[in-house]
Amino acid sequence: MKTKFVLASLALLAASSLASANNISIDAGVLPLSPASPYAHLFVHDASAFTDTIDFIVSSGSLGASANSLNVEFRGLPVFDIQGLSYSVWGGTSAASTVWYGTFPGNNISYDIGLNLAGAYHLVVTGVADGLNGGAYGVALVSAVPEPEMLLMLLAGLGIVGVVSRHKKPAEKAA
Repeated sequence: MKTKFVLASLALLAASSLASANNISIDAGVLPLSPASPYAHLFVHDASAFTDTIDFIVSSGSLGASANSLNVEFRGLPVFDIQGLSYSVWGGTSAASTVWYGTFPGNNISYDIGLNLAGAYHLVVTGVADGLNGGAYGVALVSAVPEPEMLLMLLAGLGIVGVVSRHKKPAEKAA
């Protein structure tokens, strides 16, 4: 009886109104500054290869990014699975790429990516959804702000450099 209930639940989940399509493009707008509340989105794909794009704007020159495949198995069978999940960070919008900042694996590790300036950027996310019902993954993005300790160390270092250069004796002229 339990097995029939579980199978019926999985069938209902598969037939539910989960938005699944391949090659999804979205505009995430301006990314939040707080790591406690990042921009997050869940993508669901039919079984096949996909390439998704996420356009966004950062208000600082740094980006915190993470992606992770959401794998679901039932009795050893992959219901949702994605192989080779990775994302690339680009400057500009998806319609006009400029600078490539690197490609990162979708392994649920947060990467801090130094960007040149605040402005428009985008991710290109690729993988192969190969579960019985395709695959799903989640992305989290935040416009990273330097930690207060980092700013204090930077200011202290600049202060020390200023003091040393001010008290430096002028070089004696050769006779």
